[in-house]
Amino acid sequence: MHIEAELDDTHAERLLQWQQHLNKPLADVVADLLARALDENPAPPETEGQKLLRILDEEGLIDCMHGDGNLSVEYKKHLWGNK
Repeated sequence: MHIEAELDDTHAERLLQWQQHLNKPLADVVADLLARALDENPAPPETEGQKLLRILDEEGLIDCMHGDGNLSVEYKKHLWGNK
């Protein structure tokens, strides 16, 4: 297969440095890089629920309140006391 690619200066320089480091032909270096990239199993995309949980955790909002876990049922008791 013939692949033609246009790289920006930074990536072209990095690729050439990697080729010199490995002392292999450029075609072999690119083939190895492609094989590695294609063999990796990418992580599944983050669901909306996972994203929300991650953000809340990063902001320190997970496990920041203490209670009996019935706030959605007994919220009036917690807001206005035992009336």
